[in-house]
Amino acid sequence: MEARERLLERIAALGSGEESRQSSPFERVAASVRTHLSRILKTRRRSVPISEDYGVPDLSNVAGSFEAGSDVEIVRAVLETVARFEPRLVDPRVRALETTTELGSLRIEISGEISLNGRRWPIQIPATVRASGEIVLG
Repeated sequence: MEARERLLERIAALGSGEESRQSSPFERVAASVRTHLSRILKTRRRSVPISEDYGVPDLSNVAGSFEAGSDVEIVRAVLETVARFEPRLVDPRVRALETTTELGSLRIEISGEISLNGRRWPIQIPATVRASGEIVLG
């Protein structure tokens, strides 16, 4: 599957002339993937009518403690969500990096490839899982 920006993003870019400001099709698609991942990962399961399993499960009871194995549970939940709801990210991977200076937070990296113009382009997206269970990209 060839990756593209989401339809509403393409329409908005046409109306604003924004498309010409970004330097490459890959950057536009990568920005679209990041934006969509941010929306998905900020959504709790069972909180939207589109689908009962859209979004991530409540990680607040797991993220704050970081007992043995809890980072594995977080990584698995994020990976399952990304793989299911962001098909433009080919071969998605999620790995725990380290705890942060923010008490009870975990740094993760979401990576994979974007298929564009017959090539696969690697992408890495850093994120933080806060003690509250909130996932913030960047």
